[in-house]
Amino acid sequence: MNPEKIILKPHEDRRIRRGHLWVFSNEIQTVPPNVAAGDVVHFYTAREEFLGTGYYNPHSLIAGRVLDRHPVEVDEAFFEGRLRRAMDWRKTLYSDNSSAYRWVFGESDDLPGLVIDRYGDVCAIEAYSAGIDKLLPTIVKAVKTIFPWKAVVLRNDVAPRRLEHLEESVQVLEGTIDTPHWFETNGLRVGADLLKGQKTGFFFDQRSNRAAVAAHASGKKMLDLFCHTGGFSLWAAKAGASSAVGVDDSEAALEIARLNAEANKFQSLMTFEKADVFDWLALSKDLFDIVVVDPPNFVPSKKQLPAAIEAYIRLNMLALKRVKGDGLLASAVCAQHVGRDDFRQILARAAYAAGRRARLIFWGSQAPDHPIRLAMPETEYLKSAILHVS
Repeated sequence: MNPEKIILKPHEDRRIRRGHLWVFSNEIQTVPPNVAAGDVVHFYTAREEFLGTGYYNPHSLIAGRVLDRHPVEVDEAFFEGRLRRAMDWRKTLYSDNSSAYRWVFGESDDLPGLVIDRYGDVCAIEAYSAGIDKLLPTIVKAVKTIFPWKAVVLRNDVAPRRLEHLEESVQVLEGTIDTPHWFETNGLRVGADLLKGQKTGFFFDQRSNRAAVAAHASGKKMLDLFCHTGGFSLWAAKAGASSAVGVDDSEAALEIARLNAEANKFQSLMTFEKADVFDWLALSKDLFDIVVVDPPNFVPSKKQLPAAIEAYIRLNMLALKRVKGDGLLASAVCAQHVGRDDFRQILARAAYAAGRRARLIFWGSQAPDHPIRLAMPETEYLKSAILHVS
């Protein structure tokens, strides 16, 4: 059966033609009455010119997502081709035989609404659009053709599903999962909770930024704030840090952080404390050579941006006070709505409030397995910086 035609309003096709993949609900002129949430459709301009194949959701502000610029058949072979292309690129990126990375990064891999993380012989799938959710049986079949997975996990408990009016759940589709699940990356043995951990269990997006911090870590005393399962601490310890203190308010994450330290024989270097980071910083008097600040997203929606910016300023101001003279602050913001200029201003205002002189020596983003689609600024969500502090 041929997909139904959705027609956009006049002049609303320009952004799509330039490479963006989202069609917003207020850009649509006509929708056939029998189109259901998640159905594959064809998008057309107001002049009846073909725009692309994608899927539609009447319940979402992002009503359409474009899969391809041609009238393609969206079947198992289609997804297998996209999945193989995405994996081949990651193998090029990580030629050190690393088998742990973000395999599919949604729109940036021409698979809008789909995320897949690979943890060695296990993969974790997130579907955050109605179209991908409806096509999951076909996608899972394609996933299984790529590699003989020990287990496949479905992490459909992500917040964007609520915006698409989708139910949330976690399932092990096949195989069994140990908690933590152990995998190898960057010469380290790392454990992650693939069933209950944040994101899919580990933050692959900070890979490049961990390496940038580790390059300065030899012989240094480090503070790792919002440490989660200890990623920055692990990389620093491997690089020769003298000590690393991790602070997080999740005991479940800290339990895995301690196991990660033991698995790599760094337990004498790495210690972890359960606390609210803001409260811990307000009470601490200790100074560190390197302070890492990697908070969760404070900006779930744009209307919360002003309050979130003030929170980021206060957090970085408190963190700067814990940096020794001629030390480093490594700070990140994981929020699509905070632009690079916003982040620069946050750091500048925090330095002023802390009474510290800070110079930018590194400007980073998400790791290359999370590529940024140039026509979609929404795909750049992680910004990071390292400041020299005096």
